[in-house]
Amino acid sequence: MAGPRNRGKGSRGAGGDGEIARLAAGQHGLISLEQLAEAGVNRQSASHRSGLERLHRVHRGVYAVGHRSIGEPGRHLAAVFACGPGALISHLSAAALWGLREVAPVVIDVIVPCQTGRKIDGIRARRCRYPESDEHTNLNGIPCTTPDRTLIDLAGTIGRTGLQGALDQAAVLGLLDPIAIDISLQRAGRRPGVSLLRALLGDLRDEDGSIPLLRSRLEARMLRALSESGLPRPRCNAILEIEGESFEIDMLWQEERLAIETDGEETHGTPLAFQRDRRRDQILGAAGYRTARVTWRQMGDEPAAVLERIRRMLEPDDRPER
Repeated sequence: MAGPRNRGKGSRGAGGDGEIARLAAGQHGLISLEQLAEAGVNRQSASHRSGLERLHRVHRGVYAVGHRSIGEPGRHLAAVFACGPGALISHLSAAALWGLREVAPVVIDVIVPCQTGRKIDGIRARRCRYPESDEHTNLNGIPCTTPDRTLIDLAGTIGRTGLQGALDQAAVLGLLDPIAIDISLQRAGRRPGVSLLRALLGDLRDEDGSIPLLRSRLEARMLRALSESGLPRPRCNAILEIEGESFEIDMLWQEERLAIETDGEETHGTPLAFQRDRRRDQILGAAGYRTARVTWRQMGDEPAAVLERIRRMLEPDDRPER
């Protein structure tokens, strides 16, 4: 969907409430004044429908069809419609759309091709380089910046903790494309926060520049801490075949035969999971692997102590090779 110039399937002169409803159904309940005109509904007729509460004004020239409740997706698309052709959801708003941040901002961030124009209540037009064609996409019908470009835009607007959390979440969700983000970083030049983003990204990368498979933000936090401490990098979510069974290990040091699991309540908090995890530890131990478990609270309360224990466990011992 390309914003207000997307005229849908309606043809001029074929106006009708049914046609308007069909078009809005594919646009989170919204329609623009231009689309209404293409469907044969002029400005006066739109005003009449608004008086009858068939259309509800969201922004100037943007209407919700049939009811006022359009939800978060509708709010974002309404902002795109209101800002005109080429408008894209960006920055904090795009981060919320992609799931990189939990809460969407009240004021919607938008990048537009032209940096001049009227101010619109509830919308913040960001002044920055307009994204290249490979830096924006549609997410659930909403034009927005890609995850890689979104992270670069965030780098200049939020602090280290927020940026690190968004980056880690992008890795967990599988949204980081190493090649794409490197291209966007090169284009970004010396924009504020870009050097910090490069450093945070470097802590996650493997030696070949790829982003390892991560299942949780705790794994990302652990990997980052290991990198910063200079400890050897593990293989993340590596598969081990033991006694005819396959085990996915959160963090595996194969040569040192050390397996570490990152315990989060969402995956290890049930009695069944408890029993499964203990059986798994027994099988790994019998195969000559040392096992340990690290929790989010430990990484928050005593990260240095956790890293020191891992360092000691990585030291050579007298166990025979198996």
